[in-house]
Amino acid sequence: MGKDHKIRSLSKLMSYILRHRPDEFGLVLDEEGFIPLKELHKAITEEEGWSYVRMADIKQAVYVSDRERFQMDEKRIRASYGHSSPVKIQYEPSVPPKILYHGTRRKAYPGILRNGLSPMVRQYVHLTTSRELAIRIGCRRDPAPVLLTINAGRANEEGITFYLANELIYLVEALPVEYFTGPPLPQEKKEKKVEKKQEEEPEIPEYMLFARGLHPHKELKGKSKKGPSWKNEHRKYRRQKNR
Repeated sequence: MGKDHKIRSLSKLMSYILRHRPDEFGLVLDEEGFIPLKELHKAITEEEGWSYVRMADIKQAVYVSDRERFQMDEKRIRASYGHSSPVKIQYEPSVPPKILYHGTRRKAYPGILRNGLSPMVRQYVHLTTSRELAIRIGCRRDPAPVLLTINAGRANEEGITFYLANELIYLVEALPVEYFTGPPLPQEKKEKKVEKKQEEEPEIPEYMLFARGLHPHKELKGKSKKGPSWKNEHRKYRRQKNR
């Protein structure tokens, strides 16, 4: 397949994603119909047979498009058709299914358990109807994301507003911790400080002291000092005894 043909095929795929089914790829248009370029690139390279695509290829597909299908700035891209007017996309409140899913980074998970889900740099938190899609979206930011199960039915009944972005993705402005569950945090390994006990020097028998040339009745302090040899000590003892 030639380079030009690959670019044309890529342009068609981008048009399908941006104009028709962004939800199939775990993407959500912002109020102006844009999608971050990085997210579009990751979604494309996840598809079988498209892993070769680079950011430069996406930009080339935009520039050589004969119908001016796309509009792109430094960080975002959108399909031109249907988004030429300045009217912003408004997502309508919608009753969600009882259960939704969200994939998040392991690094962010402890903070989410403390403070709940928030959109961070986005306008909304993205939730999906599919476990597999939630994991796929999460893998774009972490190769082993944490899967959260959202009790959307209960949250909606208790006043949390959900918005339907497309068939597979719901949006929420924020979600408190009581409305989702996830795996337990891994237990931190606590380093046990082992106190070094000073070993008490064993008591040395008298016969060993004699063997080492030490007087058995002298107090040992610090390191042992060499005394007279065992033979000399024993001879002195015999002379005193024979007197």
